[in-house]
Amino acid sequence: MTVSLQPADSRFAVERATRENQALLFRMLQFYYFEATQWSGEDLLEDGLYECDPAGVASYCEPDGVDAAWLLKVDGHPAGVVLVELIPFEGGQIRELADLFVMPKYRGLGLAEAATRKIVPGHEGPWLLSVFRKDERALHYWQGAFTRLPFRSVQPGPHHELFHQFIINGDVPG
Repeated sequence: MTVSLQPADSRFAVERATRENQALLFRMLQFYYFEATQWSGEDLLEDGLYECDPAGVASYCEPDGVDAAWLLKVDGHPAGVVLVELIPFEGGQIRELADLFVMPKYRGLGLAEAATRKIVPGHEGPWLLSVFRKDERALHYWQGAFTRLPFRSVQPGPHHELFHQFIINGDVPG
């Protein structure tokens, strides 16, 4: 499924990852994990890849799956990825904007914000957004985006040692 974005952003597309996209999704996640090592401290495995379970990647590509991956494209070229997961949280469940990654070449064009505007409103209830505490650039981005995006509310989430957490569009589920 392809979701067209705002007319001014006709160069952008957000496509729900399908089984045919598993290899591309796996490779895009390797780029994301490479960048995230600055904050995660993760090491390469012996095969030269970051830990990324192919079965886990496949689960994001199931059409009726609880979790989903979205491929971000600019002019038809892969430009980023968004992972959405339904996770246990505070005694209930919450949808998490688990990972959002835009390739460096495409940053600053508004792709992340446009994708967020399309993905988040498509689901009722609260969302969790976590940002690595050491990722000051991402934290700065989200603090600005919170004022521009049409969220009903943004609240600090519970304290987490590795992440700044935010609850979007609702209270912490009970």
